[in-house]
Amino acid sequence: MKVSMTLLKTTSYAVMHMVVAILVAYAWSRSWVIALGIGLIEPCVQTVAFFFHEMAWHRWGGRDAHNEVIDSTGPLNRPAESVLRRMAKGPGDP
Repeated sequence: MKVSMTLLKTTSYAVMHMVVAILVAYAWSRSWVIALGIGLIEPCVQTVAFFFHEMAWHRWGGRDAHNEVIDSTGPLNRPAESVLRRMAKGPGDP
């Protein structure tokens, strides 16, 4: 996986994580100030950790479940798979 794709995946994870964390913190505290404090700090730290975990995972040969999604069978399988595989190819990939 290219670094740019890992950064994109990490960014989308960060946004999702922050939204969930803020909503959970607000549900517990009923305070947007507390919810934003908790919901922004913890996901930022977790996102940095996730980025390095993802890089290590790919470096040491871990399987990425996203390939299984791409290989799924469905009516849009061929066009979607073609686009996703082109996006995932690095400069030196065949």
